[in-house]
Amino acid sequence: MGLSRLNVLFVFPNIDGTYEESYAFGLAAIVSITKENGYNPKVVYVNTRSEYQDVLNEIATFKPQVVGFSSVSSQFNFVNELSAIIKKNDPHIITVCGGVHSTINPACIMESKDLDGVFVGEADHAFIEFLEKVENKCDYKDTDNFAYSENGKLVVNKLKPLITNLDILPFPDKELSPYKEYVERSNFSPFYFTRGCPYLCSYCSNHAIAETYGLQRNSPRYRSPALCVSEIEEVINKIPTKLIYIGDDTFGLNRKWRKEFLAEYKSRISIEFICLLRVDVVSEEFIQDLKEAGCCRIQFGIESGNDYVRKDIMRRKMSNKQIIKAFGIVHRYGIKTNAINIIGVPGETEEMIWDTIKLNRRIKPSSSGVNIFYPYKGTKLGDKCFKEGLVNEKLYYSFSKERRETVLNYPKEFKERLIYYHQNWQCLVYPLNMKYRLKRLLMILRVWGFIKNLKRRTLNIVKKSRR
Repeated sequence: MGLSRLNVLFVFPNIDGTYEESYAFGLAAIVSITKENGYNPKVVYVNTRSEYQDVLNEIATFKPQVVGFSSVSSQFNFVNELSAIIKKNDPHIITVCGGVHSTINPACIMESKDLDGVFVGEADHAFIEFLEKVENKCDYKDTDNFAYSENGKLVVNKLKPLITNLDILPFPDKELSPYKEYVERSNFSPFYFTRGCPYLCSYCSNHAIAETYGLQRNSPRYRSPALCVSEIEEVINKIPTKLIYIGDDTFGLNRKWRKEFLAEYKSRISIEFICLLRVDVVSEEFIQDLKEAGCCRIQFGIESGNDYVRKDIMRRKMSNKQIIKAFGIVHRYGIKTNAINIIGVPGETEEMIWDTIKLNRRIKPSSSGVNIFYPYKGTKLGDKCFKEGLVNEKLYYSFSKERRETVLNYPKEFKERLIYYHQNWQCLVYPLNMKYRLKRLLMILRVWGFIKNLKRRTLNIVKKSRR
């Protein structure tokens, strides 16, 4: 471990984000390895523009040499705003950004005159290399996995190999990051045990990440089962929790790992868990093993109930028959289900949206949700939208309602219909469920929004009082 006391301020913007309150695992992983290597990290989450001043206040007291952002596409505009404010306040601070946005779209650095560079790909070790160079006053732009602008041209350095043995990495930070607060709000403890997903869905970042590394697929890499369960034990011994949430893109694709993990979990953990699956990996044996280990809910990406949209546009090679069969198996074992859907992809009609609603009604998930398609640069479908002029680029660069409205150049009437389906989804999928109808009525009357805003303001007051 080094002896450096270089101060590093990590900033995670989540302004009007898809998920109002969140915990950033990628950022938490970098925070942990930064701390492990002897540096002095601090973390600030930014939920509104009014909190920009909080970042400046932290800079004034903490005096970081480096400010590192983590960003998804819809938040990068806020990164640019904040980095400009920081540079104006102190031009000597080095500002960088990492995350999935800069990984699959490193050219984003050309959009920002106040970021000194961005990280591409898996930057655990590259970020430490970067800090060492900053500390020793060397040319940090020579760091692996680093991209920057030079004389108006994009420079992307070579990438370090993907980390195959995840056991060498520390657990993601849960002390400096607001993990405890997240668990208290949600009543579940989230974990990620793998990196990578081998599927090639056209709207998702995984195929783009694979291409970044010159690979055909982003094959999953696993932390050892015993160590995964040790991480869970470490958390639940400190933080009371009612439920474990395993957020891996597709749980347990490696059968050997899955068997070992479920055996460890069953013998050491007495709390139920949620996981994510694809319908085309479901089998009686798989679901029985999950049930016996304590799985109480499975989330499935249905995405569309229309074969053309799902297979040809989204590149998800599964049939309605497979979807219906998988839900039938899971229901027989008494495990709850959540169906995740997407509407508004290019080429989709309103009739096709109704195919999705009808399929959801048929499979009877315990809960169902929907997102409006968002074109991520670097993905196959996102790049197609930009190349064919389907994106309102002015709106795209100032957009904050990711997955709740569309940035595509649809007619006004169709845009309004997408918002209607998004806001009324549960009422449409469950037309006889009075709970959803009451909730929707409260939202229309703005009572629901008032309650949520009051909760957010209260949480912000509590968060500031703990500093």
